[in-house]
Formats: sequence, structure tokens, C-alpha cells
Amino acid sequence: MIITRLRLCLLGLLLPSAGAWAFDSSGYIDQSVKLLEESKYSLARTYLNPVIIDYRLSGAARSRAYYLRGYSYFAQGSFVSAGKDYHRALEFNPDNPGALAALGDLYFRGRGVSQDQTLAFNLFQKAAASGHPGAMLQVGFAYLEGAGVDTDLVQARKWLADSAESGNIAAMAYLARSYREPYTDSPEPETARSWYEKAQAAGSREALVALAYMHQNGEFGEVDADLAAELFAQAAEAGSSSAKVSLAHQYLTGMGVPEDANRARELFEEAAQAGNPAAYLGLGHLYEAGVGVPENIQTAKGWYQKAAEADVVPAQMRLVYLNLAADDVAGAMSWLSRAAALDTMAAHNDYAWLLATTPDDGLRNGELALVHAEQAVALKPSPAYLDTLAAAYAELGRFPEAIAAQQQAIAKVDPEDADLLEELNGHLRAYEQGKPWRD
Repeated sequence: MIITRLRLCLLGLLLPSAGAWAFDSSGYIDQSVKLLEESKYSLARTYLNPVIIDYRLSGAARSRAYYLRGYSYFAQGSFVSAGKDYHRALEFNPDNPGALAALGDLYFRGRGVSQDQTLAFNLFQKAAASGHPGAMLQVGFAYLEGAGVDTDLVQARKWLADSAESGNIAAMAYLARSYREPYTDSPEPETARSWYEKAQAAGSREALVALAYMHQNGEFGEVDADLAAELFAQAAEAGSSSAKVSLAHQYLTGMGVPEDANRARELFEEAAQAGNPAAYLGLGHLYEAGVGVPENIQTAKGWYQKAAEADVVPAQMRLVYLNLAADDVAGAMSWLSRAAALDTMAAHNDYAWLLATTPDDGLRNGELALVHAEQAVALKPSPAYLDTLAAAYAELGRFPEAIAAQQQAIAKVDPEDADLLEELNGHLRAYEQGKPWRD
């Protein structure tokens, strides 16, 4: 009798009574959606946590609850937790388009998971087949950029058009871009204009910026700097920080507007307050060159650093040269390493040169120099890059290869460029004597 009662008690613990499930799971889900819309993510989870363990839920409803909770984690930057919930959502409903698209986004960006754009594309494609507008955009973008799949302009336009027709503003903008170089060898500027105007009408400020660039570049037949400035100004007035940066550059050069360094600075500062990294770069330039402000290298470096930390490569390269001017080779190499990681051709070359030729034994690294020098030459076999490759071989004691690479570099130099020929021949003589180059 005691054993029977014990079993019943245990059973009661494992299988709650009807009263324990008195809440309305459907109502809790609806309430969580409202809270998510109000950005009350933690509170939304207090409604979703009991729902996902409600044994009465259908697979589709449980999948939705897991997806919503995953979104609440994603919105707060908890990407690992978000990914776990998106996976759980797909266990209960493998065709849940929201979960497929959300998980695809994590894999596409490498957030909380190892980046895998091919897997991301497959997830987007499955969600897109169910009519998910965001997934259709992602599939179109993938075909346009070759992200996780081979480029295919026809497929890109098909999926982008499907997403755009559903009202997706970003899809309208990417569809417009597909009719411009370099995405097509046969640009259709009027078609691009039509889609940008649709995006603008739907609320996109950046569509105006894109149209301004088309006029600035002469994509409609002639350069129209005045109209470009007018469009940049309209977008800036609407709050576009990228438009403010572009308009600032026009004020610096006097293109389409009167030259006005003070107005340029004001626009850069407004864009910088909005967190635009290109504005940080612009302010760095103003303070380095003393344009519209007193020259101040330390202030310039501060702005460049903010831009560089946002992976703006020109800012990283400016820090490289400023550090070298201050004899801070280690600081220069640190930024070159970061720029090279972004596959920047000049950074590969300059990093390799310092690694191969610096007199500092603690910083020199021939093996790493060779890796970056080879990458630079693969992108552009110029005399300067071949010269760097030769220096890397020489640092490793591979002098026959250093001599061959240096001879290739010299053969590519214009015979009238006497100074460069003298420099490269000096490097060659060192290698012929079995000596690495020290800069």
C-alpha cells in the first residue's frame, strides 16, 4: 500500500493535474508577441517558458514558441541561446519559415555558430520556398554576391523581385543595384532608377543616396554634381548619416556646392554622432591635414582609431603610416595584420615587407611574410609586390627564389623610372651576396 501510494505521488509529480495547466498557452504566445514588439524581451520569455513545456501544444505551436523565444535571445545579443531555440523550433516543425530564416542568418553572419554561408543559403532557400519575404531577399542577395552559392544574375533578380513585390524595401534596393555595374555588363540605369524610387516611396532614405551616386558617377549619361548634392541634402535632412558623409565630401571638394570646410566638418560631426564609421575617417582626415580645424595628429589618430576598430580599411592604413612616422613598427604591424585579415591587397604587401625587413628580431617573421607576400602578388604581380616577395624569400634564406622574384620585379619597371630601378637593383645585389634586406 505504501509503495502504491509512493508511485501515485511520483506520478502526480510527473503528470500535473488539469489545474496546473489552467493558463491559456495560445494567449501566452500572443502576449509574448506584444512584449517582443515592445522590446520587452526578458518579460516575453516569462510567458514563453511555461508554454514550450505544455504537453497539450501541437508541434507547430511549440515550434512557434521556441522561435519566438529564440528571437528574444537574438534581440539581446545571446546568439548561442537563440541558435539552440531555432534548432528546437525546427525539430518540432522542420518547415517553420521564420526559424529557417533566423537560423540561416546566424550561419550567414557566424553569430553564435561557425560561419557557413552554404548552409545559410540552403536554410534561406527552404524558407523562401514557403514565401518568407526576408528569406527571398537573402536568396536573391546570395545569388547577386555569390555568398554560399555561385553568382547567378537571373536567379538573383527573380528572388529579389519576389521579395520586393511583397514590400521588402531592402530587396527593392538590391534589385536596383543589380542593374548597375559591376553586377551587370549591360547596365539599365532607368530600371535601377525605377526600383530606387519605389524604395524611396516605401520609406528608404538610402535609395536617395544611391540615386545621388548614380548622378555623381554619370550613370545616366552625364555627371550631374548639382543634382547629386541636392539628393544627398534631401537624404541628409531625412536623417541619413551616409548622405551627410557624402555631402561633406562634396563640400570639401566644391563639387556641386560651394567649397566649405566648416560645413563639411559639421556634417561629419553629425554623422559621427549617429555612429557612422566613415564620418570618423573624415574627421580624422580633417584633423590630420588641418582642414577647417587646427592640425592635431593625436585627435586625428583618435578618430582614425574609432573608424579602424569598425574595420574601415583606409583608417587602418592611415594608422599604419602614422605609427611608422612615429617609429612605432609594432603598432603599424598590428593594424596591418587586421587590414590584411580583411584581404586588403596593400595591407598584405606592406605587412609582408615589415615582417621580412624590419631590423627588430622580435618582430621579423619570414614565414608569415611569405604568406602575405604571395597573397599580394596573386592579386597584383606589380614590381613593388614582387620586390616584397623577394624580400620574404631572402629572409628565409631562399636566395635563388629571391633573385628570381627580384628579376621579375625589375623587368616590370618602366626603364625611365631610374630611382625605382636603382632601389630594386640594390635589393638584388644584396640577395646575390646571400644577404637579406633590412629596411
